Amino acid sequence: MKKIKIKGKNYNIKYTIRALFIFEQITGKPFKIETLLDNYLFFYSMILANNQDKSEILSWDDFIDALDNDPNLFGKINIAVEQQQKQDKIFNQEESTDTDPEKKS
Repeated sequence: MKKIKIKGKNYNIKYTIRALFIFEQITGKPFKIETLLDNYLFFYSMILANNQDKSEILSWDDFIDALDNDPNLFGKINIAVEQQQKQDKIFNQEESTDTDPEKKS
């Protein structure tokens, strides 16, 4: 799981089903990235989904302020998500190439 630092605190970010659910709860629509706002909301949803144990939840305003104050932060989140998706794809490919022991007879 990747981490990013916002306002001096580390936050986990990971593409998860929980993040998709949170995105849909926030937007009131099925998951689909169509706009810049959707993209930012999804990144925020990933933070909410993967940091439930934090005593203080990062507010939307603090998230947007952090992005405004650090132009590189959006890129860092995007890179972390892309890296995770590549790792997941490799893992899924390896899993699908394993032979099923039940099929061997």
